[in-house]
Amino acid sequence: MFGFPGAPGTGTNLGLRDQRLAIEWLQKNIAGFGGNPKKIVIAGQSSGGAAVDWWSYAYMKNPIVHGLISTSGNAFSFPMNAPQKQKDNWYSLSELLGCGSSGDTVACMRKQPWEAISAAVSKIPPSPGGSPVRSTPPFYPMVDGETIFSDYLSLASAGDFAKIPYLHGHKNYEQGYYVISAFAQGRNVTEAQSAQFLLESFVCPHSYEARQRVAVKVPTWVYRYFGDWDNTRLYPTSGAYHGTELHMILGGSEDASGLPASQAQKATLKLVQRPIAAFADDPNSGLNKLGWPQFDPVTNSWAEIAVDNEPKMTFAKPGRYDRACSYITMGALSIVS
Repeated sequence: MFGFPGAPGTGTNLGLRDQRLAIEWLQKNIAGFGGNPKKIVIAGQSSGGAAVDWWSYAYMKNPIVHGLISTSGNAFSFPMNAPQKQKDNWYSLSELLGCGSSGDTVACMRKQPWEAISAAVSKIPPSPGGSPVRSTPPFYPMVDGETIFSDYLSLASAGDFAKIPYLHGHKNYEQGYYVISAFAQGRNVTEAQSAQFLLESFVCPHSYEARQRVAVKVPTWVYRYFGDWDNTRLYPTSGAYHGTELHMILGGSEDASGLPASQAQKATLKLVQRPIAAFADDPNSGLNKLGWPQFDPVTNSWAEIAVDNEPKMTFAKPGRYDRACSYITMGALSIVS
């Protein structure tokens, strides 16, 4: 809510604008910390992955950064609230805090302790997300024509995005996380519904963006992560769920669970961190030097990481995973009413 309030008269997508200010500050000051302003890469997971992709469209002419990493999310992954819905959510929140349900309630809300606001937000229900597996948070980015656009299909097909290298991908069983929150909201999800969700929100959005990037010769790499470890498992069949590869990037699985990592998991940690570091150092060709082929719709170029918990990377033709995408409506292509 603090980044995306939806309150009339407060401006839009403040959280995304904060991201821009942070990167501008970094560009100006990174040399003072021993960094290189010509080697800035931004990365995000889930809605953060979408934010990285949104960045490439919003700042096409001046992206500042030199590489993009999106894990499990991009501009085509998740639906947004309709503007009126987010406005209604704002007034529901301000009413809960005694600031009224119409007119200018911002001044009153600014006087409320942030703890009280945060607690009240939990009482505002999410919106249906176009899938029984997915819902849309009550406070979320909105189309404003500056940071978020309404026509990403036409923008992507026209190549109207920053032409900088892009590394992105998803997990083999993203829904292993989402079915828990769906159940908590009173929805039982079938395997068919969860498989459809995986395609709508992850496989097909990443496939689509990859194809648009390579069409204009932007270096692009795509992966699918399979690791399913004892110390990351949510329940016996949670699989490689939404967010689990962050343990491989950041190395925090033992800290989070208290369970030791297996030798195969430790080897996979290095397998994942090495290309992340190579891409950050040289977005244009760092992955090529490691033998990771750029995405190609017809060749073995979709990376498969840790299949059957084997610490190795294999490559498949994209059709193994995105063959059904021509029949799929991507998650973001509907607005929640």
